[in-house]
Amino acid sequence: MSDTKDLEEPTGAIPGARAFNRELAPVAIDHVCITSGFAPPPGSPLGEGAGAGFAYCELHCGSAVTATLLAASNPDGDFHVIDPRPDLIEQGRTLAKDGNVRNITFHQAGIEDALEQTFPPFDYIAANGIYTWVPLHERALILAFARKFLKQGGAIYLSYNARPGWNKLDPFRRIFREATRGQNVDARQRLDAARDIYKRLWDAKAPGIHGAGVPPAALDSLNDVPLDAIAADYANDFADPLYVTEVMSDFASVDCVLAGSAEFSETLGALMPHEPFLSAVSPMPTIAGRELAKDMLRDTSLRRDVFVRGGRRLAADNREMVMRGLAFALEQPAENVRYEMRMPFGDMRFDNPHARALTAMLEKGPQTLNELVEGAQKQGHEAESVVANVHALLLTNQITPVYRGTREASEGARKLREAIRARASGEQAIGFLPSAYGSAFAVPVPDQLFMGMEKKTAEIMAQSAADELGTRFGSREQLLKRARAWARLEAHYQSLGLYERHLPIQL
Repeated sequence: MSDTKDLEEPTGAIPGARAFNRELAPVAIDHVCITSGFAPPPGSPLGEGAGAGFAYCELHCGSAVTATLLAASNPDGDFHVIDPRPDLIEQGRTLAKDGNVRNITFHQAGIEDALEQTFPPFDYIAANGIYTWVPLHERALILAFARKFLKQGGAIYLSYNARPGWNKLDPFRRIFREATRGQNVDARQRLDAARDIYKRLWDAKAPGIHGAGVPPAALDSLNDVPLDAIAADYANDFADPLYVTEVMSDFASVDCVLAGSAEFSETLGALMPHEPFLSAVSPMPTIAGRELAKDMLRDTSLRRDVFVRGGRRLAADNREMVMRGLAFALEQPAENVRYEMRMPFGDMRFDNPHARALTAMLEKGPQTLNELVEGAQKQGHEAESVVANVHALLLTNQITPVYRGTREASEGARKLREAIRARASGEQAIGFLPSAYGSAFAVPVPDQLFMGMEKKTAEIMAQSAADELGTRFGSREQLLKRARAWARLEAHYQSLGLYERHLPIQL
């Protein structure tokens, strides 16, 4: 059995490693637009402005890890990041400086102050984890920012806590806010106190909890949630999940229409052909109504949506041309690809020669849809089978859309990769590396250390990593498992252009 079969959990979910959000990438936003029938933003490399460059902005960016990796991977982009917290902005500046990323500008400002500044018209705006966590007037400022700075035809990515998924948690959220109000206690103590009171009310059969809330045992999962996330969702007096219809109405006020979900398996197009979505959702006369009905069926608690200003549609011939230029990359080694998976609409099975041939082609590196079709036809496969299996791999989150690589992007990404790997064993570790394909990929911190090691046995590599990392990124046994799989993992990273040197190890 392959050692990598034990490594199928998402490799980016590494404790202590700062995250990259691939949904914020211009190419990911383009893909949502195109597959939903909308034109990509004017400056998109896939659209009419190919080669002209684009402008990108992330609001409330934190330490701007995602935007910095994207800037290195997209040298034609002019990136701007905005956040009021000076310590986080300084962290971002340091990372960009260390990685020689010159096409990103850091602005220490709140959104209200940013409205008074001068920016280029943006093709892309990302508002990740802000909209339902701030006061109502801050939401209005986000809309005002889009009205002022988003190009006609530009796109905005928006993630937000959604109803109805949060409805059953409302009673606990209210109790959490009041349980220790005015007391000098930390977030963990607040959580424990709130859960104790909630359980007492549940045991007393309080109608407001028994009828509308979750059982106390369901709150045990909060033990695994970072305390800062608990504070944002539960202790924050301004946190207020919204229905999709409310958010669509908000953005209609700035001429933005919903293109679709950044989570491909949650799109109407993916779900509507299947029951019960077909019968329950299709009677709704509007897109807003269908999205609402879908969320009711899915009990959606988080949405990741893309809105397009003006909502310009792609002509059928243009859509075909654009789709053929879009490229795709494997998210994991080819041998780990699964051809059967449980999906929101039921079990999905696509274990067929066409799918395996497609995976074999992508194992060599990212390829455009046109290249995949041509390669399949040379093997006697039909173009339709390629499209169907690309669709299946996208639905199961095993491939991701990317741009075609360029020499400039390769060089920019290489310099930032060196800076990230140099800090792999420290507190500023990042579990992702930028590529030449307009996005970044998960590379766990131990693997980043393995990339810099000379030819050694797996045992020696694991011990070296353990000496450097301690237990922050897994036990010695877990590190040894990764080291034994390194030859195969290394080949995957090389196919993505994340690793230039081939150093086989003795297993």
